[in-house]
Amino acid sequence: MKAHYMQSCRLSHFNRLLWQNRKDIDWKGQWRHIGYVYGTAAALEIPGLIERGLYHGRIQKTQVEKPPLFILGHWRSGTTYLFNLLSQDPDTAYMDSVNTFTFDHFLTISRLLIPIYNRALDGSRPGDTMEWRAESPQEEAYAMANIVEATFTHMITFPQNAERYIGLNFAANMTPRQREKWEQTHRYILKKMTYAKDGKRILFKSPDNTAKAKMLHEMYPDARFINIYRDPYKVLMSTLNMFREGVPAMTFEKMPSDEWLEDMAIYQFKLIYQQYFEDCKQIPQNQLIEIAYSDLTKAPMETLERIYDRLELPGFQAAKPRFQAHIDSQRHYQVNQFHLEPRLQRKINEQLGFYFEHYGFPMRGMEEAV
Repeated sequence: MKAHYMQSCRLSHFNRLLWQNRKDIDWKGQWRHIGYVYGTAAALEIPGLIERGLYHGRIQKTQVEKPPLFILGHWRSGTTYLFNLLSQDPDTAYMDSVNTFTFDHFLTISRLLIPIYNRALDGSRPGDTMEWRAESPQEEAYAMANIVEATFTHMITFPQNAERYIGLNFAANMTPRQREKWEQTHRYILKKMTYAKDGKRILFKSPDNTAKAKMLHEMYPDARFINIYRDPYKVLMSTLNMFREGVPAMTFEKMPSDEWLEDMAIYQFKLIYQQYFEDCKQIPQNQLIEIAYSDLTKAPMETLERIYDRLELPGFQAAKPRFQAHIDSQRHYQVNQFHLEPRLQRKINEQLGFYFEHYGFPMRGMEEAV
């Protein structure tokens, strides 16, 4: 991959982030990296202003008649597989890589951007072999990160301020102004995608939204939510692999130690699910469903039907052939295998007992480290 999620960042926002983190940036070691992002953002600034000028009024007038559907769940819990499956529904739309990483530009220059993206993306996602192309479903969190400060995503670019960015993932830690900005931006993204996709239901998948279930329910009272959960040992081993691959490609600072990555991964996992377990109590039963990753992989069609029934979503039968085609295409996908180090297992056991208990996962003893 030869790209950065901030390459189309609004310049005023990019300058503000650089200024806020200036003391920790590795200017000598990362100047080419920063220069690349600054150069692409500067080149796209005028096209972005033109697009906002042409479409802003029409987007603001767009009526969202079909409430959004949110996929929740920690990174590496199976959210992408579920996202790719649900995106096969012809009555559902989603943000692809072009929509997400060049949010301010896709209505006017997407035809130019698609081949550029497919040259920059080597076809597989960092950390695994999941397909990643210009048209692949993508997380709206990256579009948010190019407009607002209050987002977890900036942790991977400015890890020295990781605790601050993790904290800003929670409504309780946002100032009123930060929360208003976040909500306004997310509503604008929903309206723009609804406008671009001819009024279809918009499917969102950003794992950091797991910490905002109540906030999103307050914003969109009729929205539907799917939380997918998985064995926390496997989730965190895979998350750490993702961080080891992704942080060097995205950071403007020196690469933190592996132990630091472990501590931050477990810390944010703990905070996210403590918040989610409180938030989910506020969401009506017909608007939230929880599914196990193991159920989705063993019985994908039955799990999808259960989702549609529980959330009272239309169109399952019409989408079923497309679901089956995607399921068949993934039959030979190989999940990464990792070795669970005793040090990591001990930390997980100490910090995440509440998660094991809630979902009924067995906690391994130290003699079971594999």
